[in-house]
Amino acid sequence: MIRHAAPDRTTGLPYTVMPGPPLTLRGEEEAVQAGHWLRDRGIERLLSSPFTRTVATATVIGQLIGMTPTVIEALREVAPGEQHSEVRARIADLLNQLDDTPLQRVALVTHGGCILAALQYTTGDRIDLSGHRYDNGNHAPTAGIWHGVRTDQGWRWSLAFRPDMAVES
Repeated sequence: MIRHAAPDRTTGLPYTVMPGPPLTLRGEEEAVQAGHWLRDRGIERLLSSPFTRTVATATVIGQLIGMTPTVIEALREVAPGEQHSEVRARIADLLNQLDDTPLQRVALVTHGGCILAALQYTTGDRIDLSGHRYDNGNHAPTAGIWHGVRTDQGWRWSLAFRPDMAVES
């Protein structure tokens, strides 16, 4: 699961209503870094929220991994008035649909609320996110990548990439 790269919150465009704001220049650079990190990881399908910032992030990543993103409505930003339980239900439905495919490595470019819902759903609310607080209360940094592995004991998640990691190493 990939959170969109840094959005331009100065445009005046509503953040939670389509199309939402575009990426900043920093965001475009973050998307490139995420794409480089994902390049040799065997991604079989790249799915994206329909919002401008996620499509832009997914498009950059797709160019670097040789894949065209598919827009999926279920990955959209949390709508005004939408309850977390509703977000969780639509994300759970999407994940269950993906379970019915032969795909092993799917990249989902989405938003913080959807990532939180997926992490909670796949772990039965047992994931400890106390060490993961980023901008605006999100549990993933911009262009951050949560890597999930399903085992016989359930899902195991780790924040595998964030743009500042690329600068540090």
